[in-house]
Amino acid sequence: MFSICRLRQACAIALGFGSIYNHAVHANADFILDFENNTIDIVAIRDIAAGEEITINYHGETGNDEKLWFDE
Repeated sequence: MFSICRLRQACAIALGFGSIYNHAVHANADFILDFENNTIDIVAIRDIAAGEEITINYHGETGNDEKLWFDE
């Protein structure tokens, strides 16, 4: 499960498959928060090979290498 709170004004918690995507600085997928429809969409941002782990950058931007709140 990951929780996203942007500017502490709105939050989303991913359940189901959303809870198994690990963090990577240079991820192969991204997430789109759709508060109007109460969904989090996971989309590939490059080709992902069969058997390859799907990763997202928990900060929302691939390449963002800031410390994660649970690593501080």
